[in-house]
Amino acid sequence: MSTNSVVAYMREDGSIVSSYVHYDGYETGVGGTLLEHYSSDELAEKVASAGYFSSLSGDMEASLSDSVHTEKSDEFEGIIEFGEWLLENSHLEFGYLWTDEKWMVSSWTTTVKGVGPYAEYDSTWNEFHELIPAYVREGRKMINRFRDIALEGKSDYEPDVYDTMADEMEVSVDKWHRIGMGEIAREVLSV
Repeated sequence: MSTNSVVAYMREDGSIVSSYVHYDGYETGVGGTLLEHYSSDELAEKVASAGYFSSLSGDMEASLSDSVHTEKSDEFEGIIEFGEWLLENSHLEFGYLWTDEKWMVSSWTTTVKGVGPYAEYDSTWNEFHELIPAYVREGRKMINRFRDIALEGKSDYEPDVYDTMADEMEVSVDKWHRIGMGEIAREVLSV
């Protein structure tokens, strides 16, 4: 199963270019990769203009060469057209947009009413908000899940594997938490 996403870049004229990413589209997957490896104007435009990715790593060329398909990037006149396209393509569970020198993220919230074949699904699009707080929030949840799995010992892997993954994620989450808090402090002080 995959978590589909799109990575987009807003140009100075307001037009948008985007690339599709098939796997790991959630905030701690593609979102974390964007923060760690594509957080500059030049790199954000390059990744959003590249086309289809099966998965996205810090090595964009390797990611492209490992991709199953070779579709080109999509172009939009502006944010309204891009937002409408996202709404029409609800299989894109996450949308990432580089604008104003930062990554933004949008997602869907789905609620289920009922059970089994008679369940009804109601999806709401969560427009764009800053990626760093979303990454930190979801990263903390992932760290806790990894620690719980390690403690319970209910995995095919040794508990040390999950503890190591939690430790690695914690380093990244702490780093981006500090960066996010620094941005908030600069905003407050500039007012």
